[in-house]
Amino acid sequence: MRSKYLLIAVVLILQACSLIPDTGEMESHGTWLQAKSEHYVYYYRPNSAAATDIDKIEAEQERVFIQLNKLLGTNYNQKIHAYIFNDLADAGFTDKTGQAFPILNTIEVIYGLDGYTIGKRGISAHEVAHIITFNGWGPTDLRILSEGIAVYMEHATYDSEADYGSSQMIVAALSAHGNLPDIESLASDFEKFDTNISYPVSGSFAGYIIRRFGMEKFRKLFTEGRSDHFAEDFQSVYDVSLADVENTWSHQSDKSLAQ
Repeated sequence: MRSKYLLIAVVLILQACSLIPDTGEMESHGTWLQAKSEHYVYYYRPNSAAATDIDKIEAEQERVFIQLNKLLGTNYNQKIHAYIFNDLADAGFTDKTGQAFPILNTIEVIYGLDGYTIGKRGISAHEVAHIITFNGWGPTDLRILSEGIAVYMEHATYDSEADYGSSQMIVAALSAHGNLPDIESLASDFEKFDTNISYPVSGSFAGYIIRRFGMEKFRKLFTEGRSDHFAEDFQSVYDVSLADVENTWSHQSDKSLAQ
């Protein structure tokens, strides 16, 4: 078991080191201003939307940092380094709007004309959830769970969970048209699915099993489950078959479409 965690951690370190900009690359991207709060160090562009709203961003991110620790049952207290880009082009993003490097306690996000992945309720928790779950719980090779908990935390850290219905509606629509991917396929080959499908489906399923069985069991599956035998690991943790839970979850989502 220990060797499994070590292998996952090594892979993630290599991925993070290959992707995160080094000092030279950051300098080549232009000038940065810096601000610090209790749990973050922010880097943002001069004369940017983030520069104008930095106090609001700090307040929202501090709020969500505290709430995530409470919801996840963690006591993570390391400072997170947040690089706030003006837009997708500034960040060099082509297929994402944000990314996290948990081993480095670093996130890259946007705040501007292309949207927001920091500082706004409903999205402020996503990348931070990746940092806290990895460092507070441990690594996982199950993106269905790592993205699922991050998407669900977007809703759980909102004023209420009223907006949770957005993921449910997407799942219901996919199910109604026969396009809902099965959970085991998402667990074993997450990357083959379009993110407009994989993310809300994962978030909906994660939210369902957390609300039904509790966070502690989800945490156990997160750290001990494997993508190559997810159904067996699910059965071991929850003492109920994945197929039975998936069937109940998908039919519950169907009800939201009829509302």
